[in-house]
Amino acid sequence: MNESLSKLPSPEVSVIIPAYNLEGYLDTCLQSVLAQTLGNFEAIVVDDGSTDGTPGLLRRYAERDPRIIVVSTPNRGVARARETGIARAQGKYIAFLDGDDFWEPRMLEEMTASIGQNGGYDIVCCNFKRVCKTYQAIYRESRTEDMEGLEFLEATLRHSIWVTLWGKLYRRELFDNGLNHHPLRLGQDTMINIQIACRLPRVHFIDYVGYDYVQRPSSSNHRSFDFDYCCLFCSIVERELQRHGESLRGQAEFYALLNKVRWYSVYVCKSRSPWVGNRPFVCDLRESAGRYRDELRARYSRARMLLLELDRYRAMRPVVVMLTTGLRWRTSLRRRLAR
Repeated sequence: MNESLSKLPSPEVSVIIPAYNLEGYLDTCLQSVLAQTLGNFEAIVVDDGSTDGTPGLLRRYAERDPRIIVVSTPNRGVARARETGIARAQGKYIAFLDGDDFWEPRMLEEMTASIGQNGGYDIVCCNFKRVCKTYQAIYRESRTEDMEGLEFLEATLRHSIWVTLWGKLYRRELFDNGLNHHPLRLGQDTMINIQIACRLPRVHFIDYVGYDYVQRPSSSNHRSFDFDYCCLFCSIVERELQRHGESLRGQAEFYALLNKVRWYSVYVCKSRSPWVGNRPFVCDLRESAGRYRDELRARYSRARMLLLELDRYRAMRPVVVMLTTGLRWRTSLRRRLAR
């Protein structure tokens, strides 16, 4: 670590950047951090056992600017890399930035200014820009009102808001005392946000596009998602909800059901997914859904509930595939028209 770091004031924000073999992206990422109009930050870059030129690039940045702190670890995955970064964080707030993405120059200034408003928030969320080879598109949160209590948990479980760790600014205290970093193939950000949501944070949304998400073919969003993984993820979420049962006011079962409906719906909507409507997980889901029928109808669209109903029958699988394909086309068309 650069000795001049000790001469710096305590950072306002700790930026956690996991990096694994990102030599071709990190320069843009780190340049965007150093270009921030708010300069009181530390950027903790966790090199997760990279085998390309990433270590050398990070070393050069750390030598040039003491706000860049490099931590090298064996390859253990992004969840452990973030956990390592959080443990080293000294800032009042924590922000996450993936090593292949970048920020707009006013990102930290806008977020820190907003988190202190109206008596203080625990989380501030901004909009983001999706950057692809052939186009760029701005994505805005559908929710603009503040959230309190269990609202953030329900929105996270239903994915009615963006469930990523990036694009948000968190109070440091939210990551203390028993936060589990599960090394999952998919849904790692969701799992952390679910645990944070059980702590009943005050959440604020700002209409500012500060995060640039670079879409890569190898990104986790493109990894395989099968039924066994759906069951695994839902079981871990259920355990976490039970662990925080006291703050959930006796509704852990219902919140676990919201998560199951969401994840199983994603599985059902994939055209290559085989029918599994007679498996114990699905039978239990239907039994629980029957007890909370009105609550689910108030929270999920009629189309989603219809798909789950049709999924009862193996013979209806082609119909489900046809309907979900149509829904995907409609969503894609809306996004393209909104650019």
